[in-house]
Amino acid sequence: MSTHSCNHVWIRLIWAVYAALFLCTGAVVAQDVPTDSSRADSMRTVKMAPMVVTATRSEKILEDVAVPVSVITADIMEREGALRLGDVLANEMGMALFDDHGTGLQVQGFASDYTLILLDGEPVIGRNAGTLDVDRITVKGLSRLEIVRGPSSSLYGSEALAGVVNLITAPPAEGMQGSASFRIGSHTTSDMTFQMEGGLEHLGARLVVNRYASDGYDLTPGVYGPTTPSFADWTGDLRSRMVISDRVQVRLGARGTIENQESVFASVTDGAVEARYNDEGKRLEWSIHPEIEVQLSDKIRLNTTLYGTSYQTETHHRRQNDGFVHYEDEFDQMLAKAEMQMDVLWGTKHLTNLGGGMIGEQIGGSRYGGTGSDPNPETTQTYLFAQHEWLASDLVHFNTSLRFDNHSDYTARVTPKFAVLVRPSSKIRIRASVGSGFKAPAFRQLYLSFTNPAGGYSVFGSLPMNEGIRQLEAEGQIEQKLFDISQLDPLLAESSVAFNVGGSIEPVEWLTVQANLFHNNVRDLIETQPVAQKINGSFVYGYFNLARIYTRGIELEVNISYQSVRRNWFDITLGYQFLQARDREVVTALKEGTVFGRLPNGRDYRLRLGDYTGMFGRSPHSASVRAAYMNTDIDLTVSIQGRWRSRYGYRDLDGNNLANRSDEFVPDYAVLGAAVTKSFIVVQTLEAVVQVGLDNAFNHTYPTLVPSLPGRRGYVSLEFNF
Repeated sequence: MSTHSCNHVWIRLIWAVYAALFLCTGAVVAQDVPTDSSRADSMRTVKMAPMVVTATRSEKILEDVAVPVSVITADIMEREGALRLGDVLANEMGMALFDDHGTGLQVQGFASDYTLILLDGEPVIGRNAGTLDVDRITVKGLSRLEIVRGPSSSLYGSEALAGVVNLITAPPAEGMQGSASFRIGSHTTSDMTFQMEGGLEHLGARLVVNRYASDGYDLTPGVYGPTTPSFADWTGDLRSRMVISDRVQVRLGARGTIENQESVFASVTDGAVEARYNDEGKRLEWSIHPEIEVQLSDKIRLNTTLYGTSYQTETHHRRQNDGFVHYEDEFDQMLAKAEMQMDVLWGTKHLTNLGGGMIGEQIGGSRYGGTGSDPNPETTQTYLFAQHEWLASDLVHFNTSLRFDNHSDYTARVTPKFAVLVRPSSKIRIRASVGSGFKAPAFRQLYLSFTNPAGGYSVFGSLPMNEGIRQLEAEGQIEQKLFDISQLDPLLAESSVAFNVGGSIEPVEWLTVQANLFHNNVRDLIETQPVAQKINGSFVYGYFNLARIYTRGIELEVNISYQSVRRNWFDITLGYQFLQARDREVVTALKEGTVFGRLPNGRDYRLRLGDYTGMFGRSPHSASVRAAYMNTDIDLTVSIQGRWRSRYGYRDLDGNNLANRSDEFVPDYAVLGAAVTKSFIVVQTLEAVVQVGLDNAFNHTYPTLVPSLPGRRGYVSLEFNF
């Protein structure tokens, strides 16, 4: 039996084996085991003492977590008028959005594919060239976001090398309640949401339906076709809970999204329009997430989770004059996961989390299997993790975690992490951590087989590389090979060692200051590189472990929160990040004086280390602000939010693989928005909420460099709560 056939069998077995474990766990219902009455429901206590689960995979008070964690609540998202995940993350300290096959998220200087995005603790899939488009995810129905900075592979495995963003949905409430909202804004952008939830003490369900649509916008009127397409996006989200007994609870989550896009563009040759096309796109994704939690004793809790998700896209380019399909592309990704976790409380000072699971993943589409290889590559993964928290004293708290990953397509990995929290007083927290992270080779880096029909270049993953080159040679397309491809080593997982040191201080009740110093060393970074040249002058590219990079810097945040005796409330959060993200090979070459730049007039000049501003897309300086004023007497809230980025390199025009000329940078810019929200009581059981807002007040636009920045936008929304 072939490797891929075995993998396909494993994917089917995952669900069968763990479904049996899931049912067996439920059999504990028949036993008479007391519950741990001291365990708090984190969702119910968030207003009293913010609880987080992402950093340690168990409920913990935010201020007592030993690693850098941020929480953005639903209240903040609502008062800022946020609709999509990108709207929320853009104004968070140290978070940066970058346009590359969608709007990706950077954390501590790492590109989008190094940060794991979770929904209720389970991975969101569907990346394009490594970018998970954060603007495709609605924040409607979320209770909060939890952001963990720094490597979290010791708990979450691959893709968590830079950090984790966990989207946590609100649990179904008791009683009956609901809401309906409608928003209209610039570019005929609309957002409609209907939410209904209800239940009893032991049973509840919640349904959220959201429609988000826009006519798109055009920042280059002299070019045929819009900057962004028109689209309509429907999302449905269902969450339910069932308390079978006072020690067994079952939860179910299900989510589905469908989006249709339409656009037009023209092919241009020598400045003249050659043909015009309709660009049609479709995206379909869904996930299902059953979970059962059993309190085996006062000290032991068992959680069993199943998770399945799918992501599919289709793209068609049709010539307008005759309907000919000039180009089409399909992509299909599926993931099945099963996991068990046991939490053991050893007295009042020790807590151990033990767990493990299996993941089966399959991918298919037009860009895979083009060399005769398996058109639907599959991978399997098993993993084990352990974490121990030790409250040594009221002063010191230790946290140690370790994870083992065994993957079918790369070498097994062990990733440890150690963190310590020191609490000299109730107002001071000092945090330090050292940890290892890793990122497995992506499917495209392993299996991609793609030739651009217009550009003529080809890209092969490491596995079909030899076969792809032989096929091109047989067709007479190869002019020369740049090195012996048969001697290439298999791709290794990228790995990092990271240090985070910081803390927080609350000198007075209304002021909190936080700081975090970070340093990340990354080895075996996977990059693209030419491996052969075609007779048409284009190149064949492959993926290799090449560079070593580091990112380092400091994150600062100041929060001022004050409530007056007149029921006026102010909350201001200011953030700043200094960042260096550098390639060590470039640093060495600059020190040796072997790197040159070329001015527009053709003159060459030697570059020094001071000319190196860092890797592309990274701003050395960035700042953010979140400010809100609330008058509870009149139910009025005013919110201001914004961000500033210093200039950053975007492209290389003089062939030295770094940005050094002014025309290779995106200039610094600031984006500022504001929203005013007013609530009214229509009748005793009906509340109306009106919001008026403005985004990008300074009207900054960079059509080719930052296409996701559409200029100044206004909106108005109306919501009814009943």
